[in-house]
Amino acid sequence: MLESLSVRNYVLIDHLDISFPEGFSVLTGETGSGKTIMLGALSLLLGAKADKNDVRNGEESAEICGLFSSLSSEALSWAEEHGIETDGQTMLIRRLIKRSGRSVYTVNGTPVTVKEGEELGHLLVDVSSQHSHQTLMRPEVLRSMLDEFSGVLPALSDYRRSYREWQEIEKEKKQLESDLRKAAEESDYMRFALSELEAASLKEGEEEELRAELDVMNASGFLKESLSSALGEMKSAASSLAEALEELRKAAGKDKRLVEYADRTESIGIDADDIVLSLRDHLSAIDFPESELEQKNARLSEIQRIRRRYGGSVTEAIRRRDDYRGKLEAAENGAVLLEALEKRAAKALADTAAKADILISGRKKGALALQKSIEDSLHKLGMASALFSISVERTPALGPDGMDKIAFFIAPNKGERLSLIQDTASGGELSRIMLAMKSALSSSRSTGTMLFDEIDAGIGGAVANAVGDEMLALSDREQVIAITHLPQIASRASGHYLVEKREENGRTVTRIRAIEGEERVKEIARLLSGETSDLSLEHARMLLEVQGR
Repeated sequence: MLESLSVRNYVLIDHLDISFPEGFSVLTGETGSGKTIMLGALSLLLGAKADKNDVRNGEESAEICGLFSSLSSEALSWAEEHGIETDGQTMLIRRLIKRSGRSVYTVNGTPVTVKEGEELGHLLVDVSSQHSHQTLMRPEVLRSMLDEFSGVLPALSDYRRSYREWQEIEKEKKQLESDLRKAAEESDYMRFALSELEAASLKEGEEEELRAELDVMNASGFLKESLSSALGEMKSAASSLAEALEELRKAAGKDKRLVEYADRTESIGIDADDIVLSLRDHLSAIDFPESELEQKNARLSEIQRIRRRYGGSVTEAIRRRDDYRGKLEAAENGAVLLEALEKRAAKALADTAAKADILISGRKKGALALQKSIEDSLHKLGMASALFSISVERTPALGPDGMDKIAFFIAPNKGERLSLIQDTASGGELSRIMLAMKSALSSSRSTGTMLFDEIDAGIGGAVANAVGDEMLALSDREQVIAITHLPQIASRASGHYLVEKREENGRTVTRIRAIEGEERVKEIARLLSGETSDLSLEHARMLLEVQGR
């Protein structure tokens, strides 16, 4: 339940600190006093989109804080899943909206995203407004209500998991079928190309190696001449070094200081002899057969032709070769793979259909109970002759939510035929249908707090009394907070808050405060007649006395 709400610098509210009791509370006030502002502040706390215009003029930021207690198991589980520590009893939510439009959202001091805050908000407060009636026009909302009441949400999660798996297998199967069709269309070309590419035996770097070898072969005449000349000079140098070494050894016999030079000369002579041998081998290897030159030129031309034909580079040609090989192999194995996928898809379809049957069964059973609960509530809410029905019809194909179509029907008055609620019900009737649904759903789950924002619009008299009684009955199970303009509803609340707009220090502000005693009598009188005459005051006292307030 919502224990307290603190608001700072939000629109016309400069500061507000208000506590809410258990049971049934109402907020009333003149039109334009700021009741909508109050709802807006709470909506921001529950994950509504923030706007820079939410910040009070002249301030840098707005802040809304709410303390919630008696938390539901769903809210506690959400906190645990998001790593938020709680004492198991309370939760403090804070929303700070900056003038820039950005906001800071925390739960028990832990930052969360606005989307996460909205998820938590749905678990803490169930908000019904005049606009909420429009949700009754949406089939997915009605389905969600039925599923919640019927207790099939675990079965629905299981079904959706199977449905996604089946869809993924079907997608894989369709892709394989498409690949096989393309492979069949292109198989002749791919076989020809693969044959040519495999025959080419391409290797990375071979083209560069061939170019280097051919450069040498084409320069063989020049190389022979230069190497022959160099070889002659090296032989002469080696011979001179040998003679120099002999003379140095003789001299070193007389002067030991020359031994070093003799050793160094000997080392140079060894290197010179080695160079002579290497040059001789290199010179003999330059003699290339004409056939080898032709062969290498032919290989280079073949590589150039292949790479130009298959992508412009050897790397791309090799990639295409491997791709064609893989596709042809896949095509050969495709029938086997496709058969295996078809078996998996058939099994997944059967499993999903079986789970859809479980959903249909649970929904039909729940529909009977829910339609009776709603119909009984409508009778209490002044629609004594109303008939209400929920149909669950099997559809031929599986969908994301099952294999059925759900529709809510109503015959508001005696003698009328059942028609879809979106085609039949008036605004006032939609208000009561919404209240009846909320009452039925409160027995299957609890958020802790239910907020009704003027859903009593368009009703009065005995119907207003019935709506008030229903809200009062709901407050035995949940905390109920209602924004209302009806005295019949306001008089039944145990807590009454007055919303006022004032001018203070040259500025307009909205104030909200608890009222009781004679002040509450005056507010009820105002709701009755728009003024506080003796007659309206007396009527207000009677209303409060009847309700034991």
